[in-house]
Amino acid sequence: MPGKTVRFNTPSPSHSVASLPEIDGSVSPQPIPAVMLPAVDCQINPVLHHSRSSSSPIKWNMTYPVETALLHPSWAQSYWSSPATNPFVTHLVIIFGAWRITVVPHPASNVAYVTVLDVLHGIYRYLRSTSSERTFQALSPDKQRRVTNAYNHRWQRCQIPADREVEQKKGVKEIDFLADSTVFWGLSPTKELGTWKLEVSRS
Repeated sequence: MPGKTVRFNTPSPSHSVASLPEIDGSVSPQPIPAVMLPAVDCQINPVLHHSRSSSSPIKWNMTYPVETALLHPSWAQSYWSSPATNPFVTHLVIIFGAWRITVVPHPASNVAYVTVLDVLHGIYRYLRSTSSERTFQALSPDKQRRVTNAYNHRWQRCQIPADREVEQKKGVKEIDFLADSTVFWGLSPTKELGTWKLEVSRS
């Protein structure tokens, strides 16, 4: 039935994903090749910092473009273009389960360091990449249902019929594996220098 199935437009990976960790009721797809990063001891920008006791200063549902992200009024809008870390870095890594996202400065940027906006754009680009049917089939029936619901909700919300059809044909994306936990909740440090963990909450 229309709207009740999922589509995939990329070939299945050559390795198994059945052992990938499940996080917050969702499954992280296969990792991308790691990039050698310098070990830099730094602090994350306060607007990107994850706090267990409060919501992120950045309000952003990651199923929507970065342009929809809002910064809390108590923070100056200049923070969008400020360095993502102190001291600043030329690239950093964000992980979530098996996901490993490398963030670099935007090509059109006039600065050589990663900014707050670069972080959001890096996350968005990765989550908008397509997934595979093999990854989906490795899930439990309940997880498959949640991913299917997220996929269908994402393309059905398009207002223009032509856009809806295009989005449906693009198939399941990484963002769909987060199910309803798609709200950005900041970054937390890891034991690996230069690497930060993506924190999410339910939408």
